[in-house]
Amino acid sequence: MSRKLARSQAFQTLFQLETKNSELTIDEAIRFIKEDDPDLDFDFIHWLVSGVKDHESVLDETISPHLKGWTIPRLLKTDRIILRMATFEIIHSDTPKKVIMNEAIELAKQYSDDDHYRFINGVLSNINKD
Repeated sequence: MSRKLARSQAFQTLFQLETKNSELTIDEAIRFIKEDDPDLDFDFIHWLVSGVKDHESVLDETISPHLKGWTIPRLLKTDRIILRMATFEIIHSDTPKKVIMNEAIELAKQYSDDDHYRFINGVLSNINKD
């Protein structure tokens, strides 16, 4: 199954885990996805979701200097999650950075406000340069 679909499911899982009333563990949240679509790459989804949650403070420290007038808490939840996911992948995977950035932009187009994909692109481009 495609990594694109797996990234979308990882995004949705992270979004669900950030919901104030969510008391789910990562494994419980992923188990709900497995029931709906057992053909997804769950090893990748688990790696990405766990990695983002485990490294959240380091990811935020990496992202923050590139926000220019914004702070992590002020970002839309969707943008914050997309930036964390992409930054984690840029740092911890051998996937081409251009692919990671394009996938993040597509997630922003699908799940965030109208022009926020441009903001995501700018932040990730600056992170990628470092």
